[in-house]
This record gives sequence, C-alpha cells and structure tokens, in this order.
Amino acid sequence: MAGDPGYSPEGAKALDISGVFCVSCRHVFICPNGVVDLHKGEKYRYADACFAGPLNASYSAGLRYFVITYDIACKYGVNFKSRCCNQNCNFVLIPTPNGEINTIFCVNKFHQESHDDNCAAKNALDYTKYVGRTCGEGVETVWAKMNWLRYSTREMGIGARIETLSDHFNDWNWQKTLAISESTVPV
Repeated sequence: MAGDPGYSPEGAKALDISGVFCVSCRHVFICPNGVVDLHKGEKYRYADACFAGPLNASYSAGLRYFVITYDIACKYGVNFKSRCCNQNCNFVLIPTPNGEINTIFCVNKFHQESHDDNCAAKNALDYTKYVGRTCGEGVETVWAKMNWLRYSTREMGIGARIETLSDHFNDWNWQKTLAISESTVPV
C-alpha cells in the first residue's frame, strides 16, 4: 500500500523525505490520516503508524478480520502483532481489549512477480479467503492521478506536505463519493 509520489532516486539522496506511504481501503478511498512521510526509505514503523488509525477505528466498530496488501507483505507481516498489538508494550498502536484481531498479509498481484515462487504462493491473494478477485493494487492507482504533487510537495515542511496531500486525498474521496452516488441514481 505504499506509494511514491515520484521522487527521483538521484534527488532523494539530498532530501530528508524519500517518499510517502499511503493507506486505502479496498474501494480505493484513502483513509483519513492515512498518509505518512518515508524518511530515507520504507521502514516498518512508518507503515505501522499509518495502519494503526484505520485498524483501530475498524476494530472499534466490531471488525476482527483484515486482509492487508502491501508490496513487501511477506516481510512486513511477520512481526506485525508483536510490534502493534502487544499489550505488554508501553506504546500499543492497536489495542485489542475486545478480542483477537485477525490480520492476513498478502502481496499485491502486480508485485507478486518480483517474489520467489514459494513467497508468491504463500502470500497470494488468489489463495486467501474472503477477498474475491481483489488485486490489492488500488492505492497504486491513486499515484497516477496524484504524481504531479511531487513537484510542489517535495520542498514543503512536514506539516504543510501532509496537509496538502491530505487535502488532495480528501478531494479524491469526495469525487469518488459523487461518482458512486451518480451511478446509483435511477433514471
């Protein structure tokens, strides 16, 4: 679910922020506060912080089963519960007082080809219950529309960058809401 708003590799060396991590739901609505900066590469703590808000809200609403697609899900999901749900930690990202949370991690279909056969089969959406024919690449499609933001946001301060991206993602969500309502109105 990570996205890169097009920072060039040669230019990224001079920047504190080397990309952006974004979380969306299956229907490609960007989660509120679902955007974090990547500081010198993808590190799990950025993804953990980004996933925590939507998972907390969904868990509080009664959901217990989650399928998370991510380019590097095979490595990211290994210690997810110990990093995010461990009640013995001082800082629990996803408290689970009302029962267990079930998280399944799968590699997005487009990115599966870059994984070895054993990993691709073990983390495949095709063999996962309750996902249907999901490709898991929804968040990647957002960048086709939002890549132009890289030119204006890469030199912004942290707060301004996240606020600007959030404003654009909120507009993305609103436009999708309007399109859905227009397609369901009987003629």
